[in-house]
Amino acid sequence: MRQWLYALLLCTLSAAAWSAPADEEAVRAAFQAYKTAVLDRQGVNAADRVTSGTLDAYQRYRELALNGDRATLQALPITDRLQVLIIRHRVPTGQLHAMNGRAVFIYAVDRGWIGRESVVRTSIGEVSVDGDTATAGMRMGQAETPMNFEFQRQQGQWRFDLMPVIRMSESVFAQMAEQHRISENQLVMNLVGAVSGQPVDDSIWDAPAK
Repeated sequence: MRQWLYALLLCTLSAAAWSAPADEEAVRAAFQAYKTAVLDRQGVNAADRVTSGTLDAYQRYRELALNGDRATLQALPITDRLQVLIIRHRVPTGQLHAMNGRAVFIYAVDRGWIGRESVVRTSIGEVSVDGDTATAGMRMGQAETPMNFEFQRQQGQWRFDLMPVIRMSESVFAQMAEQHRISENQLVMNLVGAVSGQPVDDSIWDAPAK
């Protein structure tokens, strides 16, 4: 009996030792696949590489872009306000009605709206795997940063969680508003106008006519 338990323990330890580096490489491959899809504007491929939580967030952005009133939107975190208003401003309302969150994400990647400028200089450093979740150090160029990327294993595949990356910008945007002595809402409007190249006025906070 002892010999059987010992053999089982050895097999378990050997499997764990083998799976750790395999998972680390799979996480690196998942990030590279996502990065390539974003840079090549391959929305479907990018959507296949992100977590279900990421696509759920875009479903929520889509619903808010169509139905969120001024008070609702202005109570959101800055990063959510920005994402919702970009969608509201840049996706025709008729098309948006026909989309789900995955389709909105694909539409955005296909048009280069998601992360092209930042991801081109980004790579991952040390990878840490814990069951079906993983973190990886974020590098900008050759420099290490104090921030991490997050991944989840879903349906047997490692997928990139974009939402923590979006949240990283929250404090940066708050500081920008303070430095420029403008409200967060005005900053959001300025950013939407800058990324779209089209003028934005205060009516953007109001839900489109149904």
